[in-house]
Amino acid sequence: MKRRALLSTVAGSALGLAGGCLSDTDAPTDTPTNPQTTTAATDGPAESDTPGPGSESGAGLSVVNEDDEPHALSVRVTDGDETRVDSSLDVGAGPGYGRNVANDLVDAGRYRVVAELDTGATLDYEWTVTNETRRLELVVTSDAGLEPRQRVTPALDDADLPYSVPGATDIFSPPTAGIRNRSDADARLTVAIEHGGTRFFEHAFDAATDREISTPALVKSHGTYEVLVEADDGRTATHEWHIPEKWAWPTLAVLVADDGSLRVGSGWPEMASVRVTNEDETERDLTLTLVRPDDADAGGDDAGGTGTDSGGTVVSETAQTVPPGESTVAVDIPIGDEYELTVETAAGSETVDYPACYCWSTTAEVTVGGNSAGGSNGGDDGPSVESFQYVCE
Repeated sequence: MKRRALLSTVAGSALGLAGGCLSDTDAPTDTPTNPQTTTAATDGPAESDTPGPGSESGAGLSVVNEDDEPHALSVRVTDGDETRVDSSLDVGAGPGYGRNVANDLVDAGRYRVVAELDTGATLDYEWTVTNETRRLELVVTSDAGLEPRQRVTPALDDADLPYSVPGATDIFSPPTAGIRNRSDADARLTVAIEHGGTRFFEHAFDAATDREISTPALVKSHGTYEVLVEADDGRTATHEWHIPEKWAWPTLAVLVADDGSLRVGSGWPEMASVRVTNEDETERDLTLTLVRPDDADAGGDDAGGTGTDSGGTVVSETAQTVPPGESTVAVDIPIGDEYELTVETAAGSETVDYPACYCWSTTAEVTVGGNSAGGSNGGDDGPSVESFQYVCE
């Protein structure tokens, strides 16, 4: 049984958007990553403080927490015998929280960055500052480690951007693409974008393991675009980049995952939480399955997965025993896309639409046990699922 999702339109605030766009802009703040959770109105996203190509401004250093726990961090930046930064700071719980350490920090050259986390994790990194690599993020990983991430914004003078579709409505904030490499090997990726059979963008990017590439704005019109990403070893991934008019801040995410798989979608991977209420007095076994429908993007080799008898591809599955009362179950979102979520118990199952894109996301609440659950789909204790969709407008 598929139930109608409840659609909520929420205006994104400048602070909320900056937090959520930490991978798309360079204005880290102490704010949550999800812009859909705020209700303050704004005229648009916070402006980036990243110097453009050719700028003579100094470089900046920031920290981003991808862990769900707060941390304390000490940072020291040296230039030979000269200390440029010696700082200790607290970083709020993530994922997605970030804050500046210093702006206008250094000029072009090589610097040593030494950092230590309260967990004991350390980082000793040689930071090469050039005209393109003027920002460095110290990333607290989800397992409480430390990684460097240089931010690169190429000029892309060989492309006529942003692309405009005649007669189409303009996007409030024309989207960029972010390119991340989380594997152990550098990669060279060619990203191509088409509209109506016309290829208007194709560019090769050097996706080093310690860098994140942010492109200039790619398109300015709402519409549907075909995206093809190809690695230099022949791996490919595709995505139907659908940008409806209700989206004010879309994004394109290109990822080489930890396992080397190539993924492309409309948002970054995440672990989403589904709230579960067990109204019975005994434990219940619950399985949550995330499926990409057959009529959605096939995704190339991006998220792997297996086919289902009813159509679609299973991209993640979680089985958990839930206690009486309230609890949460984590769902792995391999890349931003339009999915379906099936919740199954021994007595039955229920399926809801589950978009998990940047600025178009879903929260789900599940009830098992008791009459309120069984009454919704004909079983004594089958699951009842309510989903709530949020968009930035």
